[in-house]
Amino acid sequence: MEDPAVALIQADLDCEAFQAGCREGRWRVVAFAYPRLDFKIAAIKPNGTPTECGFRADLTNYPAVAPEVKLWDLENDRQPVGAERPQGGQRTTQTFKIWGKGTVYRPWDRQTGPHSNNAATKPHLAWNASRDLTFIFEDLHGILVSNARPLAAGAAA
Repeated sequence: MEDPAVALIQADLDCEAFQAGCREGRWRVVAFAYPRLDFKIAAIKPNGTPTECGFRADLTNYPAVAPEVKLWDLENDRQPVGAERPQGGQRTTQTFKIWGKGTVYRPWDRQTGPHSNNAATKPHLAWNASRDLTFIFEDLHGILVSNARPLAAGAAA
């Protein structure tokens, strides 16, 4: 018998908002074999160069249990080190810092939510069973392209 989470995850991956992000090049799924989801999110380096960042998510008991998401070098099957990690402003640095079990530092993450009471102090970013994968992908995409904002401001000056 297939885990019911598989159908819920597939529904999230098939929904229009998620598919729009794929069509627009904001993100893409690399592989899905429950409970693991490997994906890439479009990013902008501090020098303005477009790139992608890889991630590995554990979606065990989804959506009742928050996903656990790690920054992941999908080509070499390991966590990125040093300069391989996203660089940028404070929000980027905080999100992708090395800590605990190596997950991204966002209140919706399984490990981060309970840490320092993050989920309670940031309920607008906390995981709950009504959230979907698009919520996570949009959050990560916003952080990873935030380096474009200073570039756009400089170009307008």
